[in-house]
Amino acid sequence: MKKTFLQLFAALALLASFTACQPASNPSEGEEATQEPAEDPRLDFTIIPGERVGLITTDQASKEAVLAAYGDLAKADSVHLSEGFFGPGVILFPEDERNRVDIYWETEIDPERPAFIRILGAEGQTDWTTKQGITIGSSLEMVEQLNDAPFQLYGFGWDYGGYVADWKDGQMTNNLSLRFDPTAEETPMELVGDQMLSSDFPALREAKPVVSELSISFPRSNLLPLMQGEWQSIDDAGYQIRIEDSQIAHYTNNRLMYSATIEADPGCQSDACSFYDANAEGFCFLEKGEHDVQCNMVLTCDGQRLEYAAVGSTGATLTFEKIN
Repeated sequence: MKKTFLQLFAALALLASFTACQPASNPSEGEEATQEPAEDPRLDFTIIPGERVGLITTDQASKEAVLAAYGDLAKADSVHLSEGFFGPGVILFPEDERNRVDIYWETEIDPERPAFIRILGAEGQTDWTTKQGITIGSSLEMVEQLNDAPFQLYGFGWDYGGYVADWKDGQMTNNLSLRFDPTAEETPMELVGDQMLSSDFPALREAKPVVSELSISFPRSNLLPLMQGEWQSIDDAGYQIRIEDSQIAHYTNNRLMYSATIEADPGCQSDACSFYDANAEGFCFLEKGEHDVQCNMVLTCDGQRLEYAAVGSTGATLTFEKIN
C-alpha cells in the first residue's frame, strides 16, 4: 500500500514538472488573430451641413488639408461647375462612383473653405448621408417632413431644374443644397421649366421626386481682416475707400463723402441681402448708415485686390487695389 502511494505521488510530480516545462500560451496572439482591423477613418460618410463632410471640417477645409486627410483616396482634378465650364478642384474616391465627391474652391474669395462639396452617387445610391438621414434617393416627402414646412424648388428640365430654391424658414440650413429628379414614368409639362414649385403641390408629389444631388457648403471665412486698409479705385483715380476695424469711409478727391459701420455677413444671410439668390454662396458685408443698410457681396479679396458689388443694385462692380 505504501509503495502504491509513493508511485502515485511520483507520477503526479512528474506530470506537474512536464506541464511547467510547456511554453506559456499568449492570449494576446489569439486575440490578435480574431481582432477586427481598425476601420479607415476616411470611410466616415457622415454629413453635418455647415460643419463637416467626412474628415472635412470648417477648420480643415483647404485644398491642401483635404488632400492630406484623404491621401490616395483623393486627387487634384477638374470638376464640373456649370454647363460647359470646369474648374480646378479635388475629387474624393475617384474610382468609386457611388461615393465620389467633387470639391471646388473659389480661391480668389476664400481659399480656406470650399464653395461647394457635391455628391451625385451612382444608380441612385451613395453611402453619404446627413445625420437626419437625407441621402441620394431620399423622397420629397421625407425632406419636407424634416424641414418641418413645405419648401420651394425649381421646375424640372433646365439648367437649374429640381434645385431647392427656398427652404421657406424651415429647419433646413442653406449650407445644404438638394436637387430632385422625378421618378414617375411621365413628368407633366406643368412641372417643367423656369418656375417655382411648392413641395406640397399635388402634381409634384405624383411625379415622385427623389434627391439626385447633395451639395454642401461651409460658412465663408470672415474676410474683413483682409479688407483692412486704404484702397484705390482702378476705374476712378479720385475715388478711394478706407476700412479701419468696423468702419468704412468713402473719399472723392481726398474729400470725405460719407462713412458707415460695416459688419461681416458670411453666406449673405441677412435681410438686407435678400435680393441675393439663396442657393448661391458668398461673403457679404453690410454698410449700416443712419437710415438704411446696404448689402455688398465680395467677388474678389486676396489682400491686394478688392472687388465687390451692391446686392440689389444695377450699378457696376467696384474694383480697388490696395495702396496702404
